[in-house]
Amino acid sequence: MKSFASLIRLFAACFIAAITATLASAFEGKVEMKMTTARDTMPMTYFVKGQLMRVEMKAQGGKHKGDENMVMIMDTAALETTILMEKDKMYMVHKLPQADAEQAQKDNAMEFKPSGRKETIAGIEAEEYVGISKKQRVEVWVTKELGKFMMANPGGPMGGKKKADAWQTFAEKENFFPLRTITRANKEGAPEESRMEVTAIDKSKQPDSLFKPPADYQKFEMPDMGSMMKGMIPGK
Repeated sequence: MKSFASLIRLFAACFIAAITATLASAFEGKVEMKMTTARDTMPMTYFVKGQLMRVEMKAQGGKHKGDENMVMIMDTAALETTILMEKDKMYMVHKLPQADAEQAQKDNAMEFKPSGRKETIAGIEAEEYVGISKKQRVEVWVTKELGKFMMANPGGPMGGKKKADAWQTFAEKENFFPLRTITRANKEGAPEESRMEVTAIDKSKQPDSLFKPPADYQKFEMPDMGSMMKGMIPGK
């Protein structure tokens, strides 16, 4: 299934880029973002309703150019992610691991301090905080108008583990939502390595149908590798 493989690659790239987030239940609506790295430009749309979120994205450049849309539905109450495979009319459910907030804070020693700069982004006033480590500088513009930012899944689609980035831990701890996040190497005048920015916000009611697979989609089950290996080993 070529389309499934490309979807998994894109899905994994999104987690590596650390852009899986949900908004607090006080917010309902649509948030449009754009993620830019050296290899890809990826527009993203977040549909939020309580603890449900739908993410739609499609790479417009780099190695993922031409791949189909990626659609992911997250239920943070049930700790589940549903991946929709539009070309094949299939979906896959992935259980989210429990986040360890205390360990995340220990893993992320970067301290964020306000720079004093403020800017209006997508119609909302944001304040800049800057974090600096030995290898990286992170500039994050935040607001409290959109509720709390939370990591929905620090791991990958195959159950792998990935630590949350320092700016994610900071935003969640302070009840901030990032409207713009820029990473650079920690040196004078370093170019941007990545940028994630909110481009539009629509505070409106969202239909329930957005947050579940379409009725004509078939559920795809990942094969049990242990059972498959048993059948290939003599005497098993």
